[in-house]
Amino acid sequence: MNTNIFEELSQKKQSLISLTQKAKDYGWITPQKEEEIINRIKNDVLTIGVIGQMKSGKSTFLNAFVFEDDVLPAATTPMTAALSIITYGEKKEIEAEFYTPQEWEEQKMQASRSLEDVKGNEIEESKVKAAKELMEKAHKLGSSLESFLGKNQKDTFENLEEYVGADGKYISITKAVKIYYPKEYLKGVEIVDTPGFNDPIVSREERTKEFLEKADAVLLMLYAGRPFDSTDRSILFENVGKCGIGKVIIGINKYDIAYENGDTIEEINEYVKQQIKDAAKNYGNETLSDLLKETSPIPLSAEMALLSQMPMSKINESESYSFSFKRHCDNFEINSQNQLRDKSFLNNLTSEVKRIIDKEKTQILFTKPINELLSSTYNKENSTQNDIIVTEEKIKNLSLDDDEIDEKLKNVERIEKRLNKKLNIFIDGLDEIFREIVKKGSKDLDDMVDNRCNRMDDIIEKKTGIFKGTEKAKREIQKEIQQLTQRDIKHKIEHLSDEVERKVKNEISDFIFEVEGLFIKYIPDFESQDLINSTKQKITLDIDGNAFTPNNEENLLDKLIKFVKNIFRNDKNELYELVNKTRSEFKAEQYLEKIYQHKENIAKTIKTNFFDEVLTPMRENLEQLQKKVLDKENALNEENKKLEELTQLNKSIKNQIEEFKVLKSTL
Repeated sequence: MNTNIFEELSQKKQSLISLTQKAKDYGWITPQKEEEIINRIKNDVLTIGVIGQMKSGKSTFLNAFVFEDDVLPAATTPMTAALSIITYGEKKEIEAEFYTPQEWEEQKMQASRSLEDVKGNEIEESKVKAAKELMEKAHKLGSSLESFLGKNQKDTFENLEEYVGADGKYISITKAVKIYYPKEYLKGVEIVDTPGFNDPIVSREERTKEFLEKADAVLLMLYAGRPFDSTDRSILFENVGKCGIGKVIIGINKYDIAYENGDTIEEINEYVKQQIKDAAKNYGNETLSDLLKETSPIPLSAEMALLSQMPMSKINESESYSFSFKRHCDNFEINSQNQLRDKSFLNNLTSEVKRIIDKEKTQILFTKPINELLSSTYNKENSTQNDIIVTEEKIKNLSLDDDEIDEKLKNVERIEKRLNKKLNIFIDGLDEIFREIVKKGSKDLDDMVDNRCNRMDDIIEKKTGIFKGTEKAKREIQKEIQQLTQRDIKHKIEHLSDEVERKVKNEISDFIFEVEGLFIKYIPDFESQDLINSTKQKITLDIDGNAFTPNNEENLLDKLIKFVKNIFRNDKNELYELVNKTRSEFKAEQYLEKIYQHKENIAKTIKTNFFDEVLTPMRENLEQLQKKVLDKENALNEENKKLEELTQLNKSIKNQIEEFKVLKSTL
């Protein structure tokens, strides 16, 4: 059986918690730091959105992808489809959120409109049809309907169909359903099944947008029998811009049907890709073109995947499951569940989800805390090794005669002087690199924002007017801002971060090479390699993947997205206000300014490792010997005893590090 993707994430989180606890037990981090990292892990939520038409097999897919069993019932009709959120619960239960009285009144008003009055306006037709369907299904609740509005209601899992089934008692008033399920790997996970089209229910559509915007990955399910029809195009146009194309995966479900009819996997794939290209060309939508550069559609069979996971006893008890199992085995000339799993291609889709999750979450959730723990580990190890280096030097110094002490003291002072000079030159060089990248990056980001603003001005000019309103322009501006926030700026920051890391690492290598030369020249018998390697390691760890981090407070882009959502009046001036606000208030520096903190951290690491922990104690020891204030025999005994203790401590730390690495390997 393949490892469940959510189970794998849960195991990684638990391993990181164990790693953090070990670091605290070893004294590498404080209890406060341990609590901070563990809380960050436990409070993190992985959100995966699933969008697609009814009959695309979403319920079967979710049963295979999340539950590995037939847990969810078949979907309801499109107009009344509720938003469903699957997450962890100590027991199987559901919680329904009903429409508010105000939302219900809005639907009653829509239902009273004539379809003839809105004929030809696709969006308005959808709203009226949905409202009429809601009113029709609401008769089941009779006079009790109003008592449910604006409330949440918990119920047993077995009654789920009453809220999401086509003939469910509460289907007409259910806006969203939260499904709690006692699978450990669902802790910290939200799977969001959205209605997946231009939702005619405004309040539900807003909730869908919120989930898609925060989603770590979004799966668009197409049906292989009619892949990428007009409804699919609508889904893709409306939703990809909201969630960012780097997070979208296209699955072509039920490929087994097309395969059975003689189509090859390559033909299915190429057909969908060509359809997306044609749609992008016809609609002039660059988002879709960019999407194909990011990902390729993945054919799969959710039913085959589900049948490969269910107990055979359960399959044999069901006439329909038994028939499907036999049909798939005959179709693909196979005879086992493992072979069925392979032919389902669910593993291909799961791998793509993992790739996106790793890209979106690994840096924040795993890489950063692991680097923090490793940094603490190396601090402890480096400090002990530096103490050993200094102690060994003190023992050597005790055997020197007066002339040798004088000469060595002069050489240590020379190293300190020259190293300090080289450090200042090195830091100035870093400063120049940072200033150059911040200057170039700020210009590029400002140009990026200006270009998007010009596009938004053009949208407002062409798509608003007395008879046009602003609804269409508003939707397109939302897409432009999502592109700006989720793609343009994000990718630019990643590029700048890579450039910083590359240039800084080159500077560090050059600096370390010069430092090594100083030690060889002035103290040739000094074992400097461990000191130099540990210093380089610490500096590299600080800069890896963490060159640029925006401030935590709400930035302008978050405000802009909220601003767009709150534009309700058909006012062209409001849209221009948004664009002007984007131009005037965007400050590229907020994304780049943290880079200067790395310069301070690097300087501090070098000063601590080379000066504070090694050269300064060496110089002070030589000065004491020069002044003859030490009893050499007693001092030698003390230093030998200290060296023995430090050697044992260093051995213990190395054992701890090996144990730490074993735990780290599970990540």
